Amino acid sequence: MDHLPLDTTSGKRDQLLLVLGFTMMARRSELAALTMQDVRETDDGLEVGIRTSKTDKDSRGTVVALPAGSHPEVDPVRLVRGWTAVLADLGITSGPLLRTVSRTGVVGGALQPQSINSIVRRCVAAAGLPEPDGYSAHSLRAGGLTSALRAGVPLGVAAAHGRWSPKSPVVIQYARAADRWRDNAMRGVL
Repeated sequence: MDHLPLDTTSGKRDQLLLVLGFTMMARRSELAALTMQDVRETDDGLEVGIRTSKTDKDSRGTVVALPAGSHPEVDPVRLVRGWTAVLADLGITSGPLLRTVSRTGVVGGALQPQSINSIVRRCVAAAGLPEPDGYSAHSLRAGGLTSALRAGVPLGVAAAHGRWSPKSPVVIQYARAADRWRDNAMRGVL
């Protein structure tokens, strides 16, 4: 977040995109499809409706609960409020949540899923991380799951939050990566 131009419209949009992608463990298609009406603030945080998803073949939809964050720069509630205020100032009160922003700051229509990958890579490059082309929107999804597992969130709870089957080989792979450090035989020995 330290490397985003938060004084710009695109910087505010990018900050929200990164935080939602991570905290929702969202697929890029889910992020691109979000509308302003899909996000509802509650006393405890946000409820984000996902109308359809890769694993939701019948398009039944689901709601992802996001608690308020303790750090303002990554608090999804504060960031949604801020971004929707920017949109409201432009007369935009419905439609896509995450929108294109031109180089001159003009806000347009919905982001396309591939654009989300480009934004993630641009943010990674701005942060000076190595090999930005190796990152994508999936990095946010995988990072959210891995971080939850490292924090001790049970596998089934984390998998359900990210809309994975708890028996998914991908989830088990991420769990093993998190566990090898959290449950390391040498932790506390060295």
